[in-house]
Amino acid sequence: MKIIFFSIFIAISIHGFSQHVTGEKFSPVYLPSLLKEGRFFLKIPTLTRDTLLGFCDTGGGYTAIYYSTIQKINLQSKISQVIIKGGKTNFIYAKDLIDSNIIPYPAIGNYYKSAIKDAFFEIPDTTEQMDLFTTYVPHDVFLGQFFFIKNSWTFDYLSGKLFYNTPLNYNTPGENIQSLGFKKDRQGNKRFGHASMQVVVDGEIINVLFDTGATLLLGENSEPVFGDKKATGGSFIAKSIFDTWHKQHPDWRVIEKAEITGADLIEVPLVRVGNLSAGPVWFAKRPDEVWSKGMIGTMDKVVKGAIGGSFLQYFK
Repeated sequence: MKIIFFSIFIAISIHGFSQHVTGEKFSPVYLPSLLKEGRFFLKIPTLTRDTLLGFCDTGGGYTAIYYSTIQKINLQSKISQVIIKGGKTNFIYAKDLIDSNIIPYPAIGNYYKSAIKDAFFEIPDTTEQMDLFTTYVPHDVFLGQFFFIKNSWTFDYLSGKLFYNTPLNYNTPGENIQSLGFKKDRQGNKRFGHASMQVVVDGEIINVLFDTGATLLLGENSEPVFGDKKATGGSFIAKSIFDTWHKQHPDWRVIEKAEITGADLIEVPLVRVGNLSAGPVWFAKRPDEVWSKGMIGTMDKVVKGAIGGSFLQYFK
């Protein structure tokens, strides 16, 4: 089954993509990638003749490279620094890292455009939170919202293929096309790459974040269902909706304290997008404030959760 998301991560027009990329317009560019447990990882060849795994997270923040990765491939000499609003920011230019004429360079949010572009921010991976995440989800580079904002993308979960510069025919009969929402400036340009979309569960329309990186960090209570998996692609839902589902559908399977954070999971039998439905889909409980007070800063509307690999696994 196929879902087409209209205007997904297209900056101003579907024509635009990184200038160092060659090829005809509207000709899909296939990228070397790995689909593992419902999440995509881009294989990035480097000028040091290494291959880095880039975690594809449309729901994440900036595009970044871990300092341990910089050390591993000996690129300390390529670290640059810029002062933005009194703070120091380290980064590496994409041209000093990527050895490929097909992998697009990351964009930078409007906040940083005047200072740098086509760069990977350096982030530490020595904090407790980052150590935990990179242990459960091993990768070298984090590809967040701004990596995807300039192009049209296809995530083919059925074949495990990732490509961009996707041609879309909006007039094709029967196509399941959904317009995505983005936070924009007064000129109509995207300020952020966090896309809002709609799903339907139990007859209710729910606004959610399109989140290819949504990950369930599984604990011991999950083993009867997920076995020895440490992490898998998932979806998130606000506590208020989670509790309503559980109350109205006591037959829907729930795993209490399923994640290592102590969050519960609920298995929804069927989720619909447009004219397509699939399931079952696992959702992890998240506080309502994550969406109403957190994500609202980078989105065009208040969402109540995020849809990720536990649903997207059924589609192209």
